[in-house]
Amino acid sequence: MVTAKELGVAHPPGYPLFTLLAKSFIILIPYGSTAFRVNVLSCVLGSITNALLGACLLRATHNVAVAIIISSMTGFSRLFWIWNITGEVFSLNNALCMAMYLYMYYFCMEEEPDKKLRLAYVLATLSGLAMTNQHTSCLLILPLILFVLSDLIDLALITLQNVINLTAAGLLPMCLYLQLPIASYLRTAKVSWGDHRTLNDFLFHFLRKDYGTLKLVKSEDSVDIWKNYNTLTVDLFKELTIPLVLLAAFATVAMAWRSKDRKFLCFLKATFLLYTGFFCSFANITDIDGIFKGVLERFWLQPSLALVILAGIGLQELIQLAKINRGVVMPVAFLILGARVHTNYAACNQSNNYHVENFGRHVLSHLPNNTILLTSGDLSTNTFRYLTIAEKVRTDIDVLDLSFMGSRWFIPVLGHHMPRVRFPGLGYSPKSPWNSRLYNLEKFLEHNMPARPVFVCLKPRPEDTVSLRRYDILPFTFCSQFVRRGGVEPLVYGSQLPSPDLEKYLPPQPNYFGEHTWEHVLIHEYWEAMVKPGRYLWEAGENARLVDTKKQLYLAAYQYLHKAKELISAKINSGVISSQSWNDTSYFSKYLGVQCRQLWVYAGRKSLIPGSQGAKYSECQRKHFADYVESASIVTQKMDKDFRNIEMLLQNPGM
Repeated sequence: MVTAKELGVAHPPGYPLFTLLAKSFIILIPYGSTAFRVNVLSCVLGSITNALLGACLLRATHNVAVAIIISSMTGFSRLFWIWNITGEVFSLNNALCMAMYLYMYYFCMEEEPDKKLRLAYVLATLSGLAMTNQHTSCLLILPLILFVLSDLIDLALITLQNVINLTAAGLLPMCLYLQLPIASYLRTAKVSWGDHRTLNDFLFHFLRKDYGTLKLVKSEDSVDIWKNYNTLTVDLFKELTIPLVLLAAFATVAMAWRSKDRKFLCFLKATFLLYTGFFCSFANITDIDGIFKGVLERFWLQPSLALVILAGIGLQELIQLAKINRGVVMPVAFLILGARVHTNYAACNQSNNYHVENFGRHVLSHLPNNTILLTSGDLSTNTFRYLTIAEKVRTDIDVLDLSFMGSRWFIPVLGHHMPRVRFPGLGYSPKSPWNSRLYNLEKFLEHNMPARPVFVCLKPRPEDTVSLRRYDILPFTFCSQFVRRGGVEPLVYGSQLPSPDLEKYLPPQPNYFGEHTWEHVLIHEYWEAMVKPGRYLWEAGENARLVDTKKQLYLAAYQYLHKAKELISAKINSGVISSQSWNDTSYFSKYLGVQCRQLWVYAGRKSLIPGSQGAKYSECQRKHFADYVESASIVTQKMDKDFRNIEMLLQNPGM
């Protein structure tokens, strides 16, 4: 959204068509925030997709009721609905792919050579437009080219002139990619990805080499093909419903030899099988849980369109075989439409979803004037950049993405937009030595503090902090502040630490956000923010040399976390907050158990605490660790490497 507002370059492969359309909507719609205007674009594109789907089904089945049933089952499924109201590129991809399916149907049904050739030009143009948005559309375009060429050869329409014209029709929309080098030359965008003034740099971005051209995410993990197929199957049955998938299967079997629609049906099956086979073979997400499930499920939209068209054709065939009266089908169609809307409305109603924006505004409002805010991760980076640039909130704050800072193009392309930030080298490298022409985090802090306060949010990457020798990281609500080592004593910090302020950390309620959403990630960050001061005191205790200091820090950490958990329980019992919103108190239970264990160790081995106190902490650790094991969600169990160790610890009666 920020990229569109600034007319910068979006993340690979660039998405110039969506960027330009989003910019148009930002300019033309006179009301609402930037996010609202881009979301309206997605709504319009989603409506176009559903209208094109209905038109295609109406042409293929000649039955209005079938078109209504399948369109409503698809458009108001949770998967399509939520992405049709989200300012992302997927709604545009759906509209372009659905347009190609519709015109491919016209092409397959057309018998007149001249009209067939004109339809081929339309398909070539749509293919070019699709490639300026989502590159997965090539998995539809490849079989489309083969089917179109096959027909044109049969009709003796393949001439050199026609081939040149069709190629030109397909390549002409690709001129939109000129937006990338133009944006790089102008350098007016405060948010932009890469420098595209050379062909090599442009191709690097266009081919997604940052991630890996044929990879979904930047990872060296191997691909689990069968796990991907299983996820796809489960999602299709869940999102499109079992009857729709079975109707598609019925169409592929019952109408395999039907001459009228055979070519179009073969095309639908070919695109579905090619997409699912290719994607499941290259989607390198091994842990399909949490936010990564949301990343993966978006890519099932495109093959789902082929599946639902097949389902519509199968439904019409079933109606004809069963000789069901059309007058009966129409009321059923409207009942299904109403039921589908009713079922998914609560999950897809985002009219009051300002949780991420409120989180960002809260964090920015508590930062000192003229802060340099370093960010790590999509949630913090995109939220703070959006608010400071698109909505002009706290424009005195400079937001720097640590991963962007490590790119060689960062300073030439974006550095001049932050004149008050001092970049002490040609580029950022976390492990670079002090005397290098590059700079690490320590060197960056030396050149920018104390003139300006420097914070990191939500938390720095481990590789970024490896260079820190003269600085500590002090918890500060959701963020952390860099301070001179020794400038703040942990015991002083612990003694001055206020009671946990729940109003700063209240997560969305009611909790209807799935684990695949950013709102759910945000709830995790709320927990992290509340736990962070306690963890800081605990880590300070681990690093303390004096045994008595260790004990005091462990006690301070325990007292803080225990008070936080008690406050949450009191809020839940009084009905101030929903228990659903705070359903994972395992965070506190785990760290309370850790503090009790440390105190128990020092009670037994260092004779610091009387024997009765040692027994108290032994029971304390057992209680909190047991609470953790009992309350931890499945995702927490998978993600937390300590979970199994704690389970084994509880089995030891002498702990």
